[in-house]
Amino acid sequence: MNPELIRVEGLGKDYGGGHGVAEVSLRLGRGEVLGFVGPNGAGKTTTLRMLAGLLRPDAGTGRVMGQDVRKIARGSDDVGYMPQKLALYSDLTVTDNLRFRADIYRLPEPGQRVAQTLAAFGLQERRKQRAGHLSGGWARRLQLAAALIHAPAIILLDEPTAGLDSESREDVWRRIQALADQGAGIIVNTHDLLEAERCSRVALFRGGRIVQQGTPAELAEAVPLRALLVPALNADGLRGAFNDEPSVLCLERHGRRLRLLVTDAGFDAICTQLARAGAAVAEDEIRLADVALFNERKAASTLPAA
Repeated sequence: MNPELIRVEGLGKDYGGGHGVAEVSLRLGRGEVLGFVGPNGAGKTTTLRMLAGLLRPDAGTGRVMGQDVRKIARGSDDVGYMPQKLALYSDLTVTDNLRFRADIYRLPEPGQRVAQTLAAFGLQERRKQRAGHLSGGWARRLQLAAALIHAPAIILLDEPTAGLDSESREDVWRRIQALADQGAGIIVNTHDLLEAERCSRVALFRGGRIVQQGTPAELAEAVPLRALLVPALNADGLRGAFNDEPSVLCLERHGRRLRLLVTDAGFDAICTQLARAGAAVAEDEIRLADVALFNERKAASTLPAA
C-alpha cells in the first residue's frame, strides 16, 4: 500500500435545503489517480475544495498530508489546486502569471522555477503573451502550470480537460500520469467516463455522497450487468423487439454492431431470443458508463442491487 496522502471519514458540508456533501470517506496514496465522477451538483467540487483548504467541513475527520482536514491552510505548499473556471490574471503575461504564483509560494530562485515551468509546459514561445489573449487550450495549460509550479505532493484538478480538443486532452492526461509516476497523489473531477477509466480508482458521486468506489474493474464487476454485441444489419427490427424489454437497459450502435446492456437476470432469455433471430452474438466488457447508467436507473426505479 502506498503511503497515504489523504484519508478522510464522514466529510460533510451543509449548504441547507438538502444541498452539499455528506458522509464522504476516501483515501489517496502516492502514485494514485483518483477520479471523481458524477452529475453536476453531486458534490464533487465541494469535496475537492474542502480537501484543498478552500472550504471548511461542517462534519467529518481526517488528514491531508498529516494536517487536520478542518485546518488545512488555504494555498498549502503541499497541495496544488486547479479550479474548473480559469483563475489567471488576464492582463499579465504568461511569465508574470507564473512569477506571481512562484512568489506566493515563496519559492527559492523564483525566476529559475518560472523558466523551468515554461519549458516543461511548452510555454516559452508564449511567455510574453497576455493570458487573456491565449486560446482555451493554452490558457488551460497555463492554469495547470501555475497550479503545479511549487511541485505539490497532492494535485486536485477540477475538470482539467473541459473544452479542450482531443490532442490537448491527451497532453493533459500524459502529464497526469507522469506526475503520478513521480509519486504525486492526484484527484481528477471529470464528466468524461472514458477519461475516468484511466484512473487508478474511481469514486462515483450522487446526491452529495459517494455511492461506489474502487478500481474501474472492481466497479464493473460489482454491477449485475452483461453487454452483448450483435451485427447491426437488422437494427430496426432489434430495436423494435427490445425497446420494451425491461432487462435491456440500453441498445445503441457500436461501430458496425449494436450493443445491448442487459441485466444478469434477463441475460439468458435475451441470448435465446437473439439466437432464434439468427444473430451472431459476442460479449463485450462492462464500462464505467454502464455502471453510471445502472446507478441512475437504480436510483429512479427498482433495478436489482449491485
